[in-house]
Amino acid sequence: MLHIHSTLFFLHIVVGTAALILFWVPLLTKKGQLKHKKFGRAYRNVMYCVAATGAVMAVMVIAMPLAVKPQLANAPNAAIVIENVRYFWLFLLYLALLSYTTTRHGDAVLKAANNRSLLRKVSYVSPLAMLALGGLVFIAIGIVREQTLHLLFGILGSCAGISMLRYVLCNNIRPGGYLLEHIGSMIGSGIGAYTAFAAFGGRHLLSGIGEYQIIFWIAPAVLGSLLSAHLTKKYKKVYRVGEIAEA
Repeated sequence: MLHIHSTLFFLHIVVGTAALILFWVPLLTKKGQLKHKKFGRAYRNVMYCVAATGAVMAVMVIAMPLAVKPQLANAPNAAIVIENVRYFWLFLLYLALLSYTTTRHGDAVLKAANNRSLLRKVSYVSPLAMLALGGLVFIAIGIVREQTLHLLFGILGSCAGISMLRYVLCNNIRPGGYLLEHIGSMIGSGIGAYTAFAAFGGRHLLSGIGEYQIIFWIAPAVLGSLLSAHLTKKYKKVYRVGEIAEA
């Protein structure tokens, strides 16, 4: 079990690093050009791999913490330590769901364009509902356990899930609105990727600064939201599209 987890971890690091780099290529290239499309597809594929490996690793640790991390059995207050480890990996599992749903949504809305009926399937809507409802669970965990990271990403994930559901299920959108949805969703997936790096890998590099680590954990969400707002405003003018119309 430990060997499987280590192999997945290595693969996760490789594809995660690729995702962090590839994220910027379609973002900084002209929309619709071959380079934008080519690297956009590459980013989508590695993000699916990032989400899959992260989710499997998380489920393994949550279900069998001692099989994956046998050293926990010898820790002082082992039961408390194991509980904290499970909650941390539960957070990473939620990040995997956030990364998967936003990446898939960003790709799907572009393919569906103005025909959103293609998205109105149980198989498509279910993960979005899980993201929205899971966010409420994390808000509760954050409040009860005084975990700021869980609270903030519970709010972020819930808002993201509700926003994507609203786009899929609302009666009307203005023509071309799918372009703004595509941009926002892909930036949302980048937020998930960079947050996972900060929370999972960066925490070892930043361990010396103690509780101030949280600044680096929430920075991707803050900066990503600002970037999304800026690009949405920009491309509204470029493509002359509007926001989601009222249901």
